[in-house]
Amino acid sequence: MLILTIALILGSPSFAGAQTSLTLERAVQIYLDRNMDLQAARFRVERTKADRIAASLRPNPSITIAAENLAVGGPAGFNRLYEVSTTYTETIERGGKRELRQRVAGLAVSVAEAQLSDTVRRGVAQVKRLYYDVVLARHDVETAAENRQTFEQLLQLNLARFREGAIPESDLIKVRLERIKFDSAVRQAELVLRQSTIRLLERLGESNFEGRPVAGEFNFGVLNPDVQVLRLSAISERPDIQAAIREVETAAERVALQRALARADLNPFVGYKRLAADSTVLFGVSMPLHIRDRNEGGIARAEAELKTAQAQADLLRNRVAAEVQVAYEAFRTARQQVQTFRNELLRQAGESRTIALAAYEEGGTELHPVLEAQRTLAGVQHEYFRALFDYQVSLIDLELAVGREIQP
Repeated sequence: MLILTIALILGSPSFAGAQTSLTLERAVQIYLDRNMDLQAARFRVERTKADRIAASLRPNPSITIAAENLAVGGPAGFNRLYEVSTTYTETIERGGKRELRQRVAGLAVSVAEAQLSDTVRRGVAQVKRLYYDVVLARHDVETAAENRQTFEQLLQLNLARFREGAIPESDLIKVRLERIKFDSAVRQAELVLRQSTIRLLERLGESNFEGRPVAGEFNFGVLNPDVQVLRLSAISERPDIQAAIREVETAAERVALQRALARADLNPFVGYKRLAADSTVLFGVSMPLHIRDRNEGGIARAEAELKTAQAQADLLRNRVAAEVQVAYEAFRTARQQVQTFRNELLRQAGESRTIALAAYEEGGTELHPVLEAQRTLAGVQHEYFRALFDYQVSLIDLELAVGREIQP
């Protein structure tokens, strides 16, 4: 029966010209290599690194060349009046502006890197969900094909019994109708499989949406993590928390930088002057007078940004703690559901179908109990794989809320 199921799947249109099977690890790697959202986040990191280079540079010096008192008329001769000078000026930054700019730029790089990690965290979680969508759809195809095969066997049995006159034609028609229902279920499951595969390939950046088989199963391990440990881990390790903390630190450094900008820089200069036949050297220093604008607006704006960053960081910590608790409750419920199916429902539904089918083959029961038992088994199998899917997704959501993989 397994060989028939595999042949059915591989022979379907969605697997025509199939490529190498796609594993979860390979799907994640393709996403990390090709996804354009990640590329944009990486470029943002490169931009902040360029800003860090600019922040470390000192102000450029300036040179001034001037000529004065060039005679164009009058009794005085040209050689008695003209002045020619060259002046070189440097800027000396006061208040540690350059060091503060470097610290702000360095923290901006840390923020961008943490945001990149957060983008990766969210993107990988989405790829995993899409991957398990395909795994669930594949199991639905296999289950529907197996049930159709069971009804095909039952149809052949009833056809032989009908020819012998052991059953009425109505029983034969009922089995044919049930098989037709599962024919439709198989086609619908194959459609869902094709659609979920396309969505996964699109997320991976693939341009060829022809069927590509996905290799993998649902992983169920009896994990029992401590929710308090998970919450503390999330608050201390999640990339968006780290980005928020860096934002606060950056805002604090910006406040210090804006206060430093209120201090005037010194501009010492040195030069050479020639007056007619005489040559002289000049030097001095200039400094702007901050008597009207002491950068009060820049300081107030930076302080407001610091308060905003602190409030957002506190809000995010509370939100993260809630996300972990919500994800943990969903994970615990999904885990219990899978255990219920494994310990009770699957076995009971299988035994009920086996007993009903055996009794029917021996002529000890009517057709209706067999059909009901088969429908029940099909429904339980479908719900079991749905429970496994819900468990896998709840684990992905819990890992997303914590910010790291959860090991047994």
